[in-house]
Amino acid sequence: MKQQMKNILQIASILLLVFSSWSLKAQTENLTKFSLQEAQNYALENSFMVKGNDYDLKVAKKKVWEAISTGLPQVKASADYTKNLDIAVSLLPAEIFGGTAGEYTPVKFGQTYASSATINVDQKIFDGSYIVGLGAAKVFVQLSQNTKIKSEIEVKDLVAQAYYNVLIARENYKTIEENVTITKKTHFETKAYYENGFREELDVDQVMLMLKRSENQLSDAKRAISNSLIMLKFTMGYDIEKKIELKNDLEAFINPLLISKTESTELDLENHIDYRIVSTQLNAQKLIIRNEQSGYLPNLSAFYNYGKNTSTDASNVYKSNVPWFKSSMIGLKMSMPIFTGFNRRSKIKQEKINYKKIEDLKYNTEQSLKKDLSISYNSLMNAKDNYENDLKGLEIAKRIYDRTLVKFNEGVSTSTELSNNEQQYLNSHSAYIGSTLQLLNSKVAFDKALGKL
Repeated sequence: MKQQMKNILQIASILLLVFSSWSLKAQTENLTKFSLQEAQNYALENSFMVKGNDYDLKVAKKKVWEAISTGLPQVKASADYTKNLDIAVSLLPAEIFGGTAGEYTPVKFGQTYASSATINVDQKIFDGSYIVGLGAAKVFVQLSQNTKIKSEIEVKDLVAQAYYNVLIARENYKTIEENVTITKKTHFETKAYYENGFREELDVDQVMLMLKRSENQLSDAKRAISNSLIMLKFTMGYDIEKKIELKNDLEAFINPLLISKTESTELDLENHIDYRIVSTQLNAQKLIIRNEQSGYLPNLSAFYNYGKNTSTDASNVYKSNVPWFKSSMIGLKMSMPIFTGFNRRSKIKQEKINYKKIEDLKYNTEQSLKKDLSISYNSLMNAKDNYENDLKGLEIAKRIYDRTLVKFNEGVSTSTELSNNEQQYLNSHSAYIGSTLQLLNSKVAFDKALGKL
């Protein structure tokens, strides 16, 4: 019986192990992994900022059709049904009806009920505002497209920064975790030496203080990972409650920057989104001026009208046998302003001044882009130098700390010296983490200034 029970427990343990491995495998397969490029592509489809501009672009495209539709034939239909409560009375000379000259006879013209139906067709032949409006609608679409591209660049920038923050936070946590492990081991050994009379209580307390300080830093580092992941998912437009994993590591981004000693600084203004936006604004302002000027031109349109009407004393005119009389006409209609009190002339002058302002803005944008590129390039070069120096400083601080730790374990160094050197190492590590993040962000800023993000 005991043997059977033992076999059953063994089988149950094996099944539990199999099911656990399946469950772990299923969780791993369901975990979505993103490279930086994949995270940026996901954000371009799901980010709230990009979605809002995408809606604006769709509205702009509908505006084009709205503008086109005003130049298509405009067809209207109308119908009416009336009851004359009191038919109008007219006075006619009485002699018409054989009466006395000089007298008048009241006569009612019309019947109690009347109905009519008409169809009217209007077609523009020439309208300066319409022609300009078509061009303006297309420029409006271009402005919306440029705005969408601008927002996509901003989103890619934010995603890159958030992605780097996660990697940096994990690198920071890894180093602090290793230091906590070492400090725990040192504390355990120091305490053992103290209990055997080979260390002072001061040494135990000093190492314990080091351990608590490192544990606090480890807790902060752990929360930093969580917060940076939340920010990344929010920036991507990803569900905050779902888990994600990152495919890239820091070396994938750092190494190419260190290998490349020179960066291309050729600015292609025509392809930079900020320059394209202001150029499109300038084109739009040209159309505004042309629209005001088109007000001096005549408008020509054609029309066609067809209708039928009838009248009767029967209330149901549609079932009565009274005849319907048709009418139709076709023609041209032209209108042309002659004098508007200089109102339009004043508007044209105002819009020309606005055009000059945008011309100045375009030049200022050109100079600003060149300035941003130069500054971002210098910042990138400076970030490279800082990174290399902080990396060397970290290596030196780590060697000093390791040697001090060995000397402390051998009883040659004091706990105060060990604590100071550990703090020096952690400070160097913080500087290295900061310069690493600065290097990555400087590269993104440089690519953005170059118009290649």
